[in-house]
Amino acid sequence: MHKNFMGLKEEKRDIIINSALLEFAAKGYDLASTNEMVKAAGISKGALFHYFVSKKDLFFFLCDFVFEVVSKEFYEQIGPCSGDLLIRYRRAAMLKGAVYQRHPPMFEFIKRLTVEKSPEIAADLKELLEKMINYGYECLLGNLDTSLFRQDVPSDKIRDLISWALENYGNRSLELIGEKKVVDINIEALNTDFNEYLEVLRKCFYKQ
Repeated sequence: MHKNFMGLKEEKRDIIINSALLEFAAKGYDLASTNEMVKAAGISKGALFHYFVSKKDLFFFLCDFVFEVVSKEFYEQIGPCSGDLLIRYRRAAMLKGAVYQRHPPMFEFIKRLTVEKSPEIAADLKELLEKMINYGYECLLGNLDTSLFRQDVPSDKIRDLISWALENYGNRSLELIGEKKVVDINIEALNTDFNEYLEVLRKCFYKQ
């Protein structure tokens, strides 16, 4: 599917993708305008619908595209670094920041996905996001070295408590970021703050 589109020169393809990502990110699915997308991309509306049969088709193509990039540049780079869960979380934070700085439109699109409410796409989007989240946890939590954890608490409980704590930390960070663009976010300060919390968790749940 979408072979005609993927066969375009990379530069032209990226312009179309980024224009669509930003339009969906700015307005949400229902209000996003394909007229604005083609205007920003410098193509005709007929050309856009030559590549995609509908706005919904385009939206889910973008979801799949983003998932593929995030998987290759983020998820698949986490697990091999170490069996230490906290080192994995630290690496995940650094990778995520790097990916978003390389692909700012993607960052804006992903933020919108977490709050998208359109009934037209709700069921399919819910299924897709669950797939992405489950794959992320598989990469993050697979083959852990649980011998690093303190021995007086079951290792699965420690794993879950750390994951829940850092998931809530991530949600809080997203709230603080709010509508900020990637260029306006102090990634270094966020990473410093995150590392301080990781050290607290290490003192609580790891062998000393």
